[in-house]
Amino acid sequence: MPSHIAFSADSRLAFVTLQESNEIAAIDLERHEVLWKLATGKQPAGIWMTPDDRHLLVGITGESHLEIYDWRARKLVKRVVTGLGAHNFVARGDGRHVFLSNRMANTISMLDQQTLEVKETFAVPGGPDCMEITKDGKQLWTTSRWIRMITVVDLETKKVLHQIPVGKSPHGLYFRSHAPRQ
Repeated sequence: MPSHIAFSADSRLAFVTLQESNEIAAIDLERHEVLWKLATGKQPAGIWMTPDDRHLLVGITGESHLEIYDWRARKLVKRVVTGLGAHNFVARGDGRHVFLSNRMANTISMLDQQTLEVKETFAVPGGPDCMEITKDGKQLWTTSRWIRMITVVDLETKKVLHQIPVGKSPHGLYFRSHAPRQ
């Protein structure tokens, strides 16, 4: 069963993570067929296409890193250590950086999509999972799976501003008006 999805710049291909088989797959959207599958680390979750349409970033939830793939060559370029439970992505909104939640490490890492390196990592309690950035780019909101909260983080100070109680195991967060997706 697919977990997350990303698209090529021309929207002709969809890329999905397959957590149960530890793979990513490329799907031709015109022909409705799987073009290829690649083996990944344990439990691939989030998948993200870099703005230059060159690399797929894959959060490896069962490990402490993300994997970076050259999807055209169908090969792993490198692994980048982030934190245990590397899970999901959201764009910073500046066209260069993307955040990755590390659910088991209780951290969020910010990656540079040009250098493919971690620029910083900061603490967020309760198993950060799905994220969203406010339109003005000042706050990161994340579901905190283990503590039944939505956690709001000030992106200037990287400090928790407040938490909002929600139901059991929150998963998924969306703002209609949000920061740009690149």
